[in-house]
Amino acid sequence: MKVQRPLALLLLLWSIPTLFAQGGKAFLKEGDALRKAGQLEQALEKYGLAISVDPQLVKAYQARAAVNKLLGHANAVALDLKRVAELVPEEAAYYADAALAYLEVDSPRVARALAETALLRDKNDMRALQAKVRACLKLGDLDCAGTAADAALNLKGTTDTYYLHGIVRTALRDFSTAEADLDRVLEWNHLYEPAYVAQAEVQLELAARYSGPTMRARALEKAIDRCRLALELNPQSTDALYWRSKAYAEQKEFAKAIDDISRCMALGRTDRAVYLQRARYYHGFGQHQNAVNDLNKMILDDPKDIEALLLRAECREANLEMDGALKDLENAQKEMQNDPAFGVETRKRIEESRIRIAQQVFEMNRESDAPRLTVVEPMSREGVAQVSTTLQQLKVSGHVLDRSLLKTITVNGAPAEFDPLEKDPQFFAVVPWTSAEKEIVVQAIDVYDNLTSSVLKVERSEGIAPGITLTAPALSPDRVITIEPDRESVFVEGRVNDGSLIRRIAVDGVLASYAPDQMDPEFSIKVDVKTKDRFTVQVEDQFGNASEQVYAIQRKVASAPSARPTGTSTTPSTTASRSGATWVIHIENSNYRNFPAVQADGDAAKMQKAFSNYAIARTINKKNLSKDQMDRFFNIELRDLVRTNKVGTILVWYSGHGRSVGGKAYWVPVDARKDDIYSYFNYGSLKAQMQNYSESVDKTVVVSDAAGNDASFYELTR
Repeated sequence: MKVQRPLALLLLLWSIPTLFAQGGKAFLKEGDALRKAGQLEQALEKYGLAISVDPQLVKAYQARAAVNKLLGHANAVALDLKRVAELVPEEAAYYADAALAYLEVDSPRVARALAETALLRDKNDMRALQAKVRACLKLGDLDCAGTAADAALNLKGTTDTYYLHGIVRTALRDFSTAEADLDRVLEWNHLYEPAYVAQAEVQLELAARYSGPTMRARALEKAIDRCRLALELNPQSTDALYWRSKAYAEQKEFAKAIDDISRCMALGRTDRAVYLQRARYYHGFGQHQNAVNDLNKMILDDPKDIEALLLRAECREANLEMDGALKDLENAQKEMQNDPAFGVETRKRIEESRIRIAQQVFEMNRESDAPRLTVVEPMSREGVAQVSTTLQQLKVSGHVLDRSLLKTITVNGAPAEFDPLEKDPQFFAVVPWTSAEKEIVVQAIDVYDNLTSSVLKVERSEGIAPGITLTAPALSPDRVITIEPDRESVFVEGRVNDGSLIRRIAVDGVLASYAPDQMDPEFSIKVDVKTKDRFTVQVEDQFGNASEQVYAIQRKVASAPSARPTGTSTTPSTTASRSGATWVIHIENSNYRNFPAVQADGDAAKMQKAFSNYAIARTINKKNLSKDQMDRFFNIELRDLVRTNKVGTILVWYSGHGRSVGGKAYWVPVDARKDDIYSYFNYGSLKAQMQNYSESVDKTVVVSDAAGNDASFYELTR
């Protein structure tokens, strides 16, 4: 008995492959029955079981590929047919099947490799040769396509081999041979629809080469006739409609061309080529705005499309939209800098167009209004600026409003810093300052040489620097703050003492939260100390007196972990997350003085959906706020409410007008002026500002449901 057991075990092991094979074939048979009954999904399941039981079962892969083809699962078909070829590597036909399948899923590189493998096994496999021709055409390897097409035609001249040969000769720009090949296809089979379309393309190319009007007209008529015959065979042929539209356009029949290309789109073809062609037809037909609409779609999909930018520039110029045309030309020039496809002559022609249009824009925008200049720093009243007696250099800043760009801004003759490409720019200058200086002269000149000057008389003010007192966190007499070793941020609070109002409070250059209209204000800010061993508090009053204090950061020594019995900890965690109430702030501006009224459209429902993951404790609604009211609310009122109520999460929702200027997004207060961006509310730093309200604030969210007047606003605020 002991001798028989190993023998029985050995016999069992020998029989396992046979049992698996029989199981796979059984599943295959069940799948075939389900397929015959039209139950394709169930058949797929059975074929999958057959393959899992017997991964070498070729017929199961073939059957599954056939069902997936019926279901339109092209990728699955390609994978299964490739596996069949791998399982039976000596069969060229299986590699050809796989190559054709990979062409269907737009994988020409894989298809070419499979076709070449098939041809290594049988150099006369026609299907492999044809697959190689198509793959090489898609890859742009015309030499390879030509060699394969010649081999296929030499092997056997059929409608398919002549058709492929004609397609390749067209790509190689041998249009005479291509025309002869395609004529032969149609002579043998007048129902071969793709040959009619290919012949139309060839006739268009021949028409472009003919110099005589008669030959050119005949070629265009032949192209139109070939497309007509293709459409009789297949009224849904988008290729035939596309090429006929091009032939009509060459005949200047733009209305017919537009009809054909629009039908092409209606049938589902919406690629770049059809939009570009229709834009060209609209432009040729004088419907320039319709052309711009199609080009807008293309440029939205690809902002770097040079061809679309150049054509839109032409259309905009025809519409007398010179600013837009100039911008398109500049963008096209920027994109073609590293593109060798655009030669010297093309670049020269585009630059000449840009210069011409730029000059037209310059003259069209010429105006004689002087710029409006506002000096913000130093603070002044009734033309008199208060300047500290201790200053040796004077900081002067402000902004200029003008319909045109600025050429120069100077302060006491010295050039100020500003962006010459920005409308209504801010400016900044630091000029030498002595006790003998009696006035500040700021001048601005625009590109049309319109000049404005602002002269401020100077009064000397007190020269006492503000005092800084830190109230939190606790610090040592030598200004050292001790924190936990893994602490990444510190909430800093303090007070500034000075005989005048404070213009600026910052920590390491980041503005703190404080009330700028209060004397001796308190301030607060969350300071990132992750990689710091110190931070600096900087304060400046309205007269330019400044002071700063440096505070050192010392981290506690991390205690070594002590062994402790497993079980429930009795010590509360020091890293427990902060918690606090969640408030929603809804700013609703609708009743504007200088802008159209805004209709509230389901704001409550949109807010509820946007903030559905939060447990809202309180909602504050503010309506029709002016610029001063918005500044005061976010700088003082909301800050004090958050501190008093220890709010943890602040969710802000704004609805009203919005604007984007100079790459910055603004909310529009109800008293804002259209030509004055400084009457807008710049909310770019609002999230960080609210983080500085109180140590209890853990999360801030700002949603701008604003009605912007240009696409860039949505890009900035989304």
